[in-house]
Amino acid sequence: MESSAYSSAGALPSIFDRFPQPSTQGHPLAQQHRAMFRTALLAIPFATGLGWALRSRRAGFVAGGLATFALGALRWQMARWFLPTPAYAVDGRIDALELRIYPVQVEAATELRVPIFEKALDQGFTRLASYIFGANVISEDIPMTTPVIITMHGGRYEMVFVMPPGRPVASLPQPDDPRVFLREAPERRLAVLPFRGRLTRENVSRHENRLLEVVLDAGLATRGSVGFAAYDAPATLPFLRRNEVWIEVT
Repeated sequence: MESSAYSSAGALPSIFDRFPQPSTQGHPLAQQHRAMFRTALLAIPFATGLGWALRSRRAGFVAGGLATFALGALRWQMARWFLPTPAYAVDGRIDALELRIYPVQVEAATELRVPIFEKALDQGFTRLASYIFGANVISEDIPMTTPVIITMHGGRYEMVFVMPPGRPVASLPQPDDPRVFLREAPERRLAVLPFRGRLTRENVSRHENRLLEVVLDAGLATRGSVGFAAYDAPATLPFLRRNEVWIEVT
């Protein structure tokens, strides 16, 4: 699709008319990744049996142990594969950008009154993680989703956790912390730039500038602030991390 199709404002396409509203809809990719991992588990008994047949009992146990360790390390580093991700439709590409349309999704959000990006990440994550891990009126554990999203509005950071698929606002418990609030985010069209690397203000700023450069060169009209989306935990190796910067376009 040509970039000019995005230069004028108007109603969002009816591509999501089939989605029930207003709960978050899940992306099917996480289910595929879980299936792949379960298939990979078959490598453990296979490796053990192969080692036993070709060499010895000891070799079989070593082979099985190494396979188990490798799968455990993979599971740890690629934890995002096993978490729900909000559904979206790819609506075109411009240079390194992917244009996406997201339907309505339900979010837990909090504002951070700290000027330092890294501190905002830590404080926001702690606050929202406490909510989904039971700091709510019925002590419910709410499944984690990915990505974690942070933006800046009026000089303040805001962090968002997208709520699990199929959970409208009315079905979610109220947070114990008054600084955490629930809301429905409207349908949006986003220009998204993926990148790898560490979660630092410098790294995010560099890709933020690149995002805005491509968006402006393409003649897209923007709305709101640039958001940063992190799909992996800080312990994930930088070259394996999936990060994105995005901005709403009309």
